[in-house]
Amino acid sequence: MRLRILLRFVKPGLLPWSYPEWLRGLAYTAMRRGLPQVAHRLHEEGWRDPEGRRYKFLTYSWLHGLQPDRTGLWAEGAVTWWISSPIPAVVEALALGLLREPEVRLGFHPVIVERIEVEPTPAFEGTATFIALSPITLSTGERRADGKLVKRYLSPEEPEFAQAMAENLRRKAAAFYGQAIPGDLEIRVHPPYRSKLVRIHDTDIRGWMLAFTVSGPSDLLRLGYEAGFGEHTASGFGMVTMARGQWGNTSPSEAQIKHFVRFQISQ
Repeated sequence: MRLRILLRFVKPGLLPWSYPEWLRGLAYTAMRRGLPQVAHRLHEEGWRDPEGRRYKFLTYSWLHGLQPDRTGLWAEGAVTWWISSPIPAVVEALALGLLREPEVRLGFHPVIVERIEVEPTPAFEGTATFIALSPITLSTGERRADGKLVKRYLSPEEPEFAQAMAENLRRKAAAFYGQAIPGDLEIRVHPPYRSKLVRIHDTDIRGWMLAFTVSGPSDLLRLGYEAGFGEHTASGFGMVTMARGQWGNTSPSEAQIKHFVRFQISQ
């Protein structure tokens, strides 16, 4: 289930590059106001895969409609925010919270929730091309010379990036459906890529704005679309839109993907 939310800034203002952390606060505050039990389950418990990894089935975009400035992002008038979860109660909790108190704050900025729309879920038929609405982030553990295990964020230019995205999606599916989803899963990333580094809860997270094509079981494609791809989805990473919607019922060409992703990653 996915919402398209129109937010209007009461006064023009400059947002810091780290403003996605404010979106996280806005989302969880709205959920607690709307359906406290659902917010608690999502934030404190989540859903676990057979190996004990915990997942929070929520993802949301960064704001679309901001203008880059030398020291941040300029916000004026209306901007668009997408929120998604494969669990309808999570989306309903957030929508109820925003509808009950449509005058909210994003950091220090007063914002009005002007409109909330439910977007129809597209059909998935084995292959789909997605474009990031918020950066895709994936990491691996590496052991340093001193023996300490450290996290390293992967780049789309590394084969491990697509492999890690596929494995992450399979683990999410095992947690969500309660069992592994059989079938081949292939992910192919498309250049150009744009790196984004943002600080969330005192942690620097690197992600990538890009396009990629996924071939596999429809249940996995739908889960990635609704729950997000990659890591840190509940902190505003990994949300995507379907590229096919830009060109009707035909799959986009490589040239069309590159043209559209250049527009998206510049936002």
